[in-house]
Amino acid sequence: MALITWNDKYSVGVKELDGQHQKLVSIINLLFGLYLAHKFAKADAEPVFKELFDYADYHFSTEEHYFQVYNYPKKDEHINIHNIYRKKMTELKNKYDQDNDPKVLFEISNFLNDWWIWHINNVDKEYTHYFNANGLL
Repeated sequence: MALITWNDKYSVGVKELDGQHQKLVSIINLLFGLYLAHKFAKADAEPVFKELFDYADYHFSTEEHYFQVYNYPKKDEHINIHNIYRKKMTELKNKYDQDNDPKVLFEISNFLNDWWIWHINNVDKEYTHYFNANGLL
């Protein structure tokens, strides 16, 4: 069972970024799958967390690169939101590392679901028209 099912309503109109969002959704679903399978050991979760952190940073770097290239007017605000996400995820991961509590893994899954769906549908979609108008499709 997937926590998030990708569909076209999440598209931001930029193929590369949509592909990255889809990859992030698949990693989030892997993490939620650990919760459903009752795999709470650090050995199970750590590789998924590493992939999630690394890929989120890669995705944010891609967006932030385009913000600079196209001089996106809301770049500072958007980058700040990325940094808030990074901080929150670090806090949640540290909390999970303390005792591998299933409740925390569930809390992390819920946070990821809520944050990414909100972020894509609200914050990221704000750049769709701007990027498309500058030739980024």
